[in-house]
Amino acid sequence: MIASKRLISTVNTTVRASKLHEKLIQFESEKGKIVDLKAVYEDSLPSGSTLGTVVGLHGSPGSHKDFKYIRHRLDDMGIRFIGINYPGFKHTEAYPSQRFGNVERQRYSDSLLNELDIRGKVIIMGHSRGCENALITATHRNPHGLIMINPTGLRIHKGSRPKGKLESLNYMHKQLPKKIGDKVMYQCEFLKSFSSILNLISVLKTVGFKIQDGEEAVAVIRTIQKCDLEKQLDYILKLNEMPTKTMITFGGRDHLIEKEIIFEALQKYQGLKHFDFKSDISTDEKQEILDIFKSHKGTSVFVARDNHFQNKKRADLLADGVKSMLIH
Repeated sequence: MIASKRLISTVNTTVRASKLHEKLIQFESEKGKIVDLKAVYEDSLPSGSTLGTVVGLHGSPGSHKDFKYIRHRLDDMGIRFIGINYPGFKHTEAYPSQRFGNVERQRYSDSLLNELDIRGKVIIMGHSRGCENALITATHRNPHGLIMINPTGLRIHKGSRPKGKLESLNYMHKQLPKKIGDKVMYQCEFLKSFSSILNLISVLKTVGFKIQDGEEAVAVIRTIQKCDLEKQLDYILKLNEMPTKTMITFGGRDHLIEKEIIFEALQKYQGLKHFDFKSDISTDEKQEILDIFKSHKGTSVFVARDNHFQNKKRADLLADGVKSMLIH
């Protein structure tokens, strides 16, 4: 629709710099209003790859940088990576009356993907909250593969509990002037009546998430509040009927999502061979995981000592998983 423009990006010097672009897109909000927005996204190989393309969908908070360690390895393999930045998380700007739920997140990402018109094999990859959108996107777009890293599961987890107080906190923010409300949400001050979620933003920052200001804090709260959780079951059942190669990884020391919740959700998936590991994955064990795609639809991998950031710790396994999916 409208030409894209290359931007300059600076990221951690331990990996290659992101190649950011921007494109004006148009989509319909949940209330039926037309939204014109400048989408900022990463594209490592705009000319395309003969091997395939990975589309990364980040969590809350998050950005294209959530996948930088995986993308660094994909670069060496000649596989294209596109990292979508959802509105409100400091790369793509928020827009008036944004709802932060999956309806608008999907309409935004679908509009951008339609504009990009990706050719060849595509793998949809999600991390954390972004796994819901990765699952939905896979069932809508019939990609070659789907990878979900530290997914949310089908019921309330530590990172979104208690939902009622989370909704009350969101309501309180809407009653305050925006600048004051944003500051309150970011600093989490005087919210003593919300003791169980008082330190949600602080905890997210402490364990490694980067939240820059109150506006992003609001986006985080509202996006977590609007997780689909049990509504994902319909998409899982649809995925079971599709040939899409699938890989799910999760950890036993995830500080936001209990392992029991993911084990429960795994029971709904079909065709996945499961692997359990305590900590290290040997070369032979890794190869056994990768070979699964020769004869099975996919795999689920649990590592007891892993936390919520397998997108970093298991970047090699995930990147190699992409390659194995693409060649089988």
